[in-house]
Amino acid sequence: MQKVVFYTQHPANQTITQFFAKSQNLMYENISNYEKYQNINFVSYGILRGTGEIFQNTENFFYIDHGYLNSSKRKFNNNDIIIEGFTGYFRIVKNNFYFNKDFKNNDKKRFEKLNISLKDLNNNGEYIVLSEPSRHIINFLGIHDWTENTVNKIKSLTDRKIIIHNKFSEVSLNDILKKAYAFVSCQSTAAFKAIAEGIPAYFTHSSLKDFGNLNNIDNRYLNHDLLYLAANSQWTLKEFFGDEFKEFLNSLE
Repeated sequence: MQKVVFYTQHPANQTITQFFAKSQNLMYENISNYEKYQNINFVSYGILRGTGEIFQNTENFFYIDHGYLNSSKRKFNNNDIIIEGFTGYFRIVKNNFYFNKDFKNNDKKRFEKLNISLKDLNNNGEYIVLSEPSRHIINFLGIHDWTENTVNKIKSLTDRKIIIHNKFSEVSLNDILKKAYAFVSCQSTAAFKAIAEGIPAYFTHSSLKDFGNLNNIDNRYLNHDLLYLAANSQWTLKEFFGDEFKEFLNSLE
């Protein structure tokens, strides 16, 4: 099925989608022209400025967003996200937003190139970190009661203290992970960092929960395979032009 890459008026979206379209020799269109096309794979970056509605109402798409590990640095300015440098990794997901759950390439080579040290299981954990989704994600997924429901679920499984953390928290992620027993999120990429830091991660989103099921929160296990799969599903803009990336895209079809 033909891929068509669509861009919005946001500079980050335009930069990333241009690289994707040029590297694969694909048609490149303003999102306002989407209705002109039928029976295509819709390709774009992010869920704002009209892309989210199209993603949710089309069966075939490639979704691009910041990577799982060593992604580009970002600044949050009110409701805007500014990407600095575009030198990091971006994830590519087929017909989902967060993970290619049926992707099987867990070769370690790409992960090893990231120079991320894997720590042993943290046996000094005191509390469970509950990572709240952003307001955009809550609205996009329609999970307005996610925090309350997930807290109640955790309380039914364990009596450990729960600390709610989000991007507005005064305590940094690095600091709060130091004494974490487990890390729970809907789909947060911070979970991949947690695993590398020796903290088991658990998810509620359907694309990821098989890699860390909340029901097993007291059966602590570092799922390093998830990190290897993630490293093979994320790419730099420069890598878009390589044969390895083309093979990856073909494997998702």
